[in-house]
Amino acid sequence: MMTQAHTRRYLKRVILITLALILILLVTSQAFARGVTAQIDHQDAEMGDIITLVVKTDFQTFDSPDFHSLDDQFEVLGSQRSSQIQIVNGNYQAYSRWDVRLTPKQAGDLVIPPFNVDGELSDPIVLHVSEAPKADPRELGSSFLESSVNITEPYVQQEVLFTLRFYHLGQFLNGNIRPPSFDHAITQNIRNQFNYQKRIGGKLYEVYEWTWAFYPQKSGAMTIPPQSFNGRIQYRGVLKLVQDKTQPIELNVQPQPDTYPVQSAWLPAKEVRLTEDWQTPNPIRVGDSITRTLTLQADGLLASQLPDFQFKEQAHFHIYPDQPHTNNQATENGMQSQKVEKLAIVPTEPGDIVLPELTLHWWNTEQNTLETITLPSKTLTVLPALTSQSNTFDTATLPETHETVSRETSTTDSTTWSVSWFSVLLLGLWLITLWYALKWRRALQNLPREPTETANLKNDQAWSKSPEMDTVCDETELDAKSLYRAVLAWQQQASIESSKRLLTDLQRLKAHLYHQEPLAPQTLADICAEIQHLQRQAQNAPAKTGSGQNLEPIYPNES
Repeated sequence: MMTQAHTRRYLKRVILITLALILILLVTSQAFARGVTAQIDHQDAEMGDIITLVVKTDFQTFDSPDFHSLDDQFEVLGSQRSSQIQIVNGNYQAYSRWDVRLTPKQAGDLVIPPFNVDGELSDPIVLHVSEAPKADPRELGSSFLESSVNITEPYVQQEVLFTLRFYHLGQFLNGNIRPPSFDHAITQNIRNQFNYQKRIGGKLYEVYEWTWAFYPQKSGAMTIPPQSFNGRIQYRGVLKLVQDKTQPIELNVQPQPDTYPVQSAWLPAKEVRLTEDWQTPNPIRVGDSITRTLTLQADGLLASQLPDFQFKEQAHFHIYPDQPHTNNQATENGMQSQKVEKLAIVPTEPGDIVLPELTLHWWNTEQNTLETITLPSKTLTVLPALTSQSNTFDTATLPETHETVSRETSTTDSTTWSVSWFSVLLLGLWLITLWYALKWRRALQNLPREPTETANLKNDQAWSKSPEMDTVCDETELDAKSLYRAVLAWQQQASIESSKRLLTDLQRLKAHLYHQEPLAPQTLADICAEIQHLQRQAQNAPAKTGSGQNLEPIYPNES
């Protein structure tokens, strides 16, 4: 037998080898996920604007991008490089970054080419550059304020972007500006005090920019009043008070077009996308839950403007919609909104059920045309519910338990797989180390194994015809999902007519499971007590011949 000192040396060697392997994996794991990204601080610019280009790697490198490829369309004003290493919660991260200041040489759609860093390429970027408005620098002075809108004849409820810019020379000391007010419109802040530089007439101005989105709620003439800015700057050693104002802006808000469908929700947007996702058991049986997820996305609308989906109750299945989840995301080009709604579809009869197609109309404000999105109908084959001899837990699969998942699109990210295998390797090494430690600890201490405890006896009070109900109802804390499944199995095997009280409590339980409605805590106990009462009545009642009644189904047919 090994001596205690020999054992400790052996165990220490194993731990050191494991730690060395983990360190090697941490260092080499960066080879699994390598990438180069490039981005600019704004996608639309005017001649004279100074743009900041950021090129970033997610790995350490001594290489540098070749920025000479920018010389044809841009003037590079300067660049700066930085590197950083981070270890957060055991995750090793390292990156290099280059900040480049440049200004366009010409107007049009300019392309920032891909940059090569250690064999990894960034994506190209398209920058839209327009001609700057001609102005006499002598008239502009040391500071001025301007405002603009992206469209002067919007439709009612269409998104309009209002931009306010304050230009100044010298050093900015302080100042304030009030958010604009728009009559009969909903307002949303898009960008708050974005700062950059712009060259006008040979002078380099500091620019502060604010952007708001508003949605007119009334057609007709609309006036945006003048905006003002009050503050102080220091220019050429002189302290100057600033009191600048803009000119009013006139809009002509158009009504909803006559060609738009009358019964459809009015959706004036740049783009609208509607997708669906299905989660279905395999096979589908009566009482199973089928989850349909609808995702509606729009560019140029708020989530509050997106319509709710309307579904009619069908004869062969029930539909239980969840509360929709909405989200608004402010971008440089306006608002992007999303509404996600989940539906639990529960078949009530075996056979083929047809879910009707879903149609959505919207108005394309870019093309000024009517657009239509249609999700096709779907046919599902439903099998009868399983009998008591089969697995009764399959008869009422709840919304969050699914055997198969069907989606419209699926992508696999190589980086995710690499990180997953890396995590598996680390877990395996840790388990090996733990196993050796426990093995040698037992050898040293020679600890005897503790006898296992005997299993608890089952409750011998059982209902002869419903063992599932016995198991579920004997629990200290009743579980709604398990009880619902057990009731389905009991109703299929027991030749006992359900009482009105039991059916009422079951409807409340279904609404709670599939529609998230509140459920009184006593309801589950009442169901168990009522079924036990029906069992006792059936055992004491005399046998009937020739006049039996069929069991009322848990899902009554709807006409």
